Amino acid sequence: MATTKPRIAVVGSGWAGFTFAHALSLTKYNVTVISPIRTVQYTPLLASAAAGMFNFRLAEEPVRRQNKLPGLDYFKAKVESIDFQACELSCRPSVADIAGFHLEETSPFIVKYDKLILAPGVDVQTFNTPGALEHAYFLRTTDDARKIQQRLLEMLDAASTPGLTEEQQRDILRILIVGGGAIGIEATAELFDLWHHDMRHIYPHLDNKLSIQIHDVAPNILGNFDKRLGEYALQKLENRGVEVQTSSHIEKVGAGAIWTKEHGELKFGMLLWATGNGTNPLVDKMQVKKTEKLQRILTDRRLRVLDPHDVVMSNVYALGDSADIDGYTLPTLAEVAVQKAEYLARELNSYETPQTPFEYKQKPNLAYLGQHDGVIGGSDEWTGQSAWLAWRSGSIFHWPRSWRRTLMIGISWMFNWIGGRDIARKW
Repeated sequence: MATTKPRIAVVGSGWAGFTFAHALSLTKYNVTVISPIRTVQYTPLLASAAAGMFNFRLAEEPVRRQNKLPGLDYFKAKVESIDFQACELSCRPSVADIAGFHLEETSPFIVKYDKLILAPGVDVQTFNTPGALEHAYFLRTTDDARKIQQRLLEMLDAASTPGLTEEQQRDILRILIVGGGAIGIEATAELFDLWHHDMRHIYPHLDNKLSIQIHDVAPNILGNFDKRLGEYALQKLENRGVEVQTSSHIEKVGAGAIWTKEHGELKFGMLLWATGNGTNPLVDKMQVKKTEKLQRILTDRRLRVLDPHDVVMSNVYALGDSADIDGYTLPTLAEVAVQKAEYLARELNSYETPQTPFEYKQKPNLAYLGQHDGVIGGSDEWTGQSAWLAWRSGSIFHWPRSWRRTLMIGISWMFNWIGGRDIARKW
């Protein structure tokens, strides 16, 4: 007699949700992924994509896949609320108005589950800075990377307009990056390489006029690295002409300028916001145990969610940036999300519930500084070209979830080396 497979609902398609859904056995479970983004975003590769190192599509992977085994469904929607008692998710489509249908408004739906995996991710953190959401660029999706690249090209064309003064050109070509963590530093490095290796040869009349400034409220950059590595990165960036403003407090953002407490008005051609994480609105509404500072769902070591009274919710799990382990705090890193997802899928493929506690295997922190230079923090600390090689090899071999993406990124790099990037071809 055939038995019905348990229904597992996965909220989110980021590193945690995507990795879990694709590692789970479809012979044992029916899986439904609910997320407003139909792909996993390879966030460590987005700065490279923005700088034209490879096609944007290579920095993401679709949730849906061809598979002879039925059992993996995907709904492009947002989960608005969860009824833990009834085991139901209230969802609203996250789709455009098409053929006169306003599905987001007219077609909410319910998803029932036997087990629930919460991995909705985190939100943009702007610290409620007025104007930041309206006027800044972010680097969280391939669409963000595409917009950043297009904005840079628009800046270069605008600054080439006849009759502009040098001061006007410098204002148009000023890139401000808010955030001195790994994302902000790597975006700086990739944009620096794009300009100095390629674009300045196409726009020789603008040479020495494009500038990059980093602003961070913290006293040091790369705060999650050892202090020595942060100082190394600072020295290297400043030697290349990147201006780094630490302890910089941004008071508001306008259409073409920011106002800081320390330096007043600063005009920009592009503002890239790469600060920390904010609480996900769905997590904010949940009646579960959470961390205090950045609201994250707390779980036990088997990734089972804890209710407000510290009672384990046996059929609800949480992982990714929106979750943390009670008494075993881990950072909001892609590596943590991937390891948790692989662990939970492996356990549920073998047992009804996880049998062994999760153990994080520490991996080095890497950051690219531009000019084939980088830093690696952890048990072993590297700097220079060897760190850059480790960072590049991770970009091609570790982060992509498919061999096809790995191969195509490698081919793109080879063609870039031979003939230049697509947006700055040598011939």
